[in-house]
Amino acid sequence: MLCGFCTDVTEYVKYLKMAVAIGIIRSRPPSLTGRQYAAQLCARYQQTQLGWRQEAHRLKLQLSTVLQQKSLLGLSIR
Repeated sequence: MLCGFCTDVTEYVKYLKMAVAIGIIRSRPPSLTGRQYAAQLCARYQQTQLGWRQEAHRLKLQLSTVLQQKSLLGLSIR
C-alpha cells in the first residue's frame, strides 16, 4: 500500500529515497563530515562488491574445472 500522501509508485520511490537519505545522515558519526562519511560508505560498498565478484569468479573457475573433469571421464552432465 502506498503512503497517505503518495499518489503513485514514482512518488513512493522518492519518499523512500528521502527516508533512506535522512536515516544515513542521522547515522553519521560526529567525528566525520558528511563528505567523509559518504566516502567511507562508498568504499565499504565497493569492497563488498569486489568480494562478491571475486567469489563469483572463483566459483566459475571451480565449475569449469569440474565440467572439464566430467568431460574427460566421459560422464554425462545432467
